[in-house]
Amino acid sequence: MIEVRDLWKSFGGNEVLKGITLTVPRGQTYVVLGGSGSGKTVLMKHVIGLFKPDRGSVHVDGVEISALTGKALTEARQRFGMVFQGAALFDSMTVYDNVAFPLHERQRSLPLDEVRARCLAKLKVVDLGEEVLERFPSELSGGMRKRVALARALVSDPQIVLYDEPTTGLDPITTDSVDGMIMTAKRKLGITSMVISHDIASAFRVADRLAVLYDGHLVAEGTPSEVRASQDPFVQRFLSLWFQKQ
Repeated sequence: MIEVRDLWKSFGGNEVLKGITLTVPRGQTYVVLGGSGSGKTVLMKHVIGLFKPDRGSVHVDGVEISALTGKALTEARQRFGMVFQGAALFDSMTVYDNVAFPLHERQRSLPLDEVRARCLAKLKVVDLGEEVLERFPSELSGGMRKRVALARALVSDPQIVLYDEPTTGLDPITTDSVDGMIMTAKRKLGITSMVISHDIASAFRVADRLAVLYDGHLVAEGTPSEVRASQDPFVQRFLSLWFQKQ
């Protein structure tokens, strides 16, 4: 579904991505792990076409998104849903208005009863019901806000959902709930997911495949067991503290 080919990116002479090549299989959850400044977010912004590579390319479902501009790029981005760090819900809107927002923006001709039906269907996927529709984000727990954010990302029936640090700042119980939400979306809807994270425990729970970025390089890639067995010194150091606790 996503192919990144020999991707290079610099800002002000500082090389952030250095020849990244990876493939995200259709219908799988692919987690990109790395510490702060490793290039994870820059990579995700290339996938959705917010950044253009200095060298290399990004292909989404066979389309070179890194070469698109204008209307063609806008249309390509409609393949994506996005779950932002901290949920990024509109505080002044109800849950219903938050979830319906992408439909009002992209499909303005939809009848209101269909908009409502789609919102309810996607809330059901994340185990929320009609009772939350008129609540505001401030009335929800952290886990519920994340679920509403995923319902909003899913409401336009995207092929791919991108998650930006979905468990940052969450307690262990809420983190476990968010992990379950990611796996449920894949199981029920066949969604292809790309997760940017530094949460090792969460990554190993949800990932079909993992990549580890360090200093702009892809230093390990494969199934969770393959990455765990990596002999790369940074990977061993990065994972060692977590595995010692298991």
